[in-house]
Amino acid sequence: MSKQEIFFRPIGNSGPLTIYWYPGPYGVAVECKKGKGVAWISPCGTILGVEFDDVSIAEDHQILEPGNGSLIEVFIKNGKVKTYVKC
Repeated sequence: MSKQEIFFRPIGNSGPLTIYWYPGPYGVAVECKKGKGVAWISPCGTILGVEFDDVSIAEDHQILEPGNGSLIEVFIKNGKVKTYVKC
């Protein structure tokens, strides 16, 4: 995977968190099978980007499973984001 770009747009105490691995445009996003969010997946199954619906700025831990065998996990503590990706 390419270097990730993270965009966290909290409004108040929470907001959407987006991670991109490849430059867009992406096309249509698909709802993840597990977790609350969407993923952009290429025709060959590569994850291009994901967006978590609502992430707390203070502290949070969420997992998205797009359904192609991948797993994207985020840990948030005091607005700092750490990620774990399994392809």
